[in-house]
Amino acid sequence: MKKALQSLLVLLVLAFIVSNCDDGNGTTSETQKATVNFQTQMMLSSGSETYQIGDTLEMNTGYDFNVKKFKLYLSHVTLIGDNGETELEDILLADVGDESTGAFSSTVPAGNYTSLRLGFGLDAEQNNQDPESFPREHPLSSWNQMYWTMLKYRFAILEGRSDNNGQLNGDTTDILNAYHPGLDSLYKVVSYPISLNLSEGATQEIDLNIYIDQLFSAGEGIDMRNEPQTHSEVGSATVPGDFHIAKKFMDNLAETATVEIP
Repeated sequence: MKKALQSLLVLLVLAFIVSNCDDGNGTTSETQKATVNFQTQMMLSSGSETYQIGDTLEMNTGYDFNVKKFKLYLSHVTLIGDNGETELEDILLADVGDESTGAFSSTVPAGNYTSLRLGFGLDAEQNNQDPESFPREHPLSSWNQMYWTMLKYRFAILEGRSDNNGQLNGDTTDILNAYHPGLDSLYKVVSYPISLNLSEGATQEIDLNIYIDQLFSAGEGIDMRNEPQTHSEVGSATVPGDFHIAKKFMDNLAETATVEIP
């Protein structure tokens, strides 16, 4: 009986050693972890300053823009590297420029990452959800007022007041701007090449920079006075819609946003 107990003890010790031994690559069998802090930033392409809701942006498009609201859905935010794919966040409803609701933290395996992939807006499955079925704190909840029965979810809400440079003063020449792009066809997935080596216990920031001026100047451009709003209405042969403005908005967003690792 004593020999049996001794043999059992030896086996337990060996199992402990094997389970914690080095795998030949300087790591143990237990996955080493690191932390990623992700945030969205509202910027202008002409500088490094970040802006918040309520700020007036002096843009190189010929307009000044006082931003009243900027909400944006990001989906399937994923790091890709030697460990394969690691989804950091399934859905984020970001108040762009707000450190509390435009950001999240995620624990990831330590290792080398070469790209970050994310979707601007919601994929078709997410966009087809019932907002009443989610608790108040969920990004897809009706509480967030991002859902329209006529449209499903609005992928973004950018609202404010604009006028020619130096002329924004609250008078009748000011323009009320409201951009509400939606619909499955406007969903954009973008992959950003990065070079990120996360060691065990490391904490790393990743910034998604959204340049407000380039939303209106890239591609065919969006004229803030003559194209002041969109509700993603497709229209008909007799009643023109504003879907083309929503498409330009989402195209420009996907084309000009950048990822920065400070």
